[in-house]
Amino acid sequence: MRLTDAMRSVFVELLVHGPLSRAEVARRLTLSPSALTKVTKPFLEAGYLREQAAGEGTATVGRPSQPLEVDASRMSFVGIKLTADELFAVRTDLAATVQAETCRPLADHRIGTVLGEITRAVTELTSPGLPPLSGVGISLAGTATPSDPVVHTSPFLGWSQLPLAALVEEAVGVPTVLDNDVRALTAVQQWFGEGVGHSSFALITVGAGIGCGLVIGDRLVTGQSGAAGLVGHLSIDDRGPMCEQGHRGCARAYVSSPAVRRSVAGTLERPELTFDDCLALARDGDPVARRVLGEAGSALGQVVATVANITGPELVILSGEAVHMYELCADAFQAALARHTHWTSTPVRVVVKPFAFNEWARGAAVTALQHQLLHG
Repeated sequence: MRLTDAMRSVFVELLVHGPLSRAEVARRLTLSPSALTKVTKPFLEAGYLREQAAGEGTATVGRPSQPLEVDASRMSFVGIKLTADELFAVRTDLAATVQAETCRPLADHRIGTVLGEITRAVTELTSPGLPPLSGVGISLAGTATPSDPVVHTSPFLGWSQLPLAALVEEAVGVPTVLDNDVRALTAVQQWFGEGVGHSSFALITVGAGIGCGLVIGDRLVTGQSGAAGLVGHLSIDDRGPMCEQGHRGCARAYVSSPAVRRSVAGTLERPELTFDDCLALARDGDPVARRVLGEAGSALGQVVATVANITGPELVILSGEAVHMYELCADAFQAALARHTHWTSTPVRVVVKPFAFNEWARGAAVTALQHQLLHG
């Protein structure tokens, strides 16, 4: 089916916000009833849209109007999140509902090894009786975008100029797209998560590094060559600690889990400490760990304030595998957020969501879905 811009708009509105009455869809998108009928007819005939069964929706007085909804079972996607050590994969329907999931260890980062695990994961998630896969999305920490089949750089995986999408597509026989992992996580929040109902929001992740995904004016921001949202090396204090790239006092040198662990373990001369050990020490009142976590929270608050000052989001979502440290540095975070927010603004609303890696994989599936709907 060849989609017009109007068809895309109606389908996405129903996918994200449906079921909706025809009158409500027309009002939201400023369409006449006849234009809406013309746009929805091909979807109804093909089975991608359907009228909600009587009794499912809210009862109305007078002549009933059966809301329209997307039949989410008509398409399915596999989303894959690659970390340095593991592969997380999910199969979803059109509404990003997870139908099955799996994870596999990565013995090394050689492309043959990773490609083999990706292929096995896709095969495992392809079940008889389900619709054929419509697309595969792969997310990873690095420079990648859905419009480009090449991973230009991924320091954690040691890759550079790798045509990963083409290699996977050849191996599994399904259209494949790539994306930065934080941007993919932002995509699933935009359509099916915390970002629904917000035209502008930011997602900031804390883990081995710091990432930022942005939605501004209902558009997921990519930037030139996928370079939007690079907040990890924002300057916090030029007299501060040094990150592994040689930047002194940047956000990454304060906030990332390796930086927190390195600072606590180094000061206490206890190299065996893990990041979670450091959190436990802070929880128990250790002054060194509490100081380091306080500095991390203050730096993170400054990062969020800077992003909010520049982009004006309605909401900031904090996530990432190390975001559970927030409970130990919330006061320092809030104080820094208030201190660095522009004097004419109110500090932005912040929610903390410690998403598991299967949610990141779900984001990769949504990247494949969005690419097909909006650019296919």
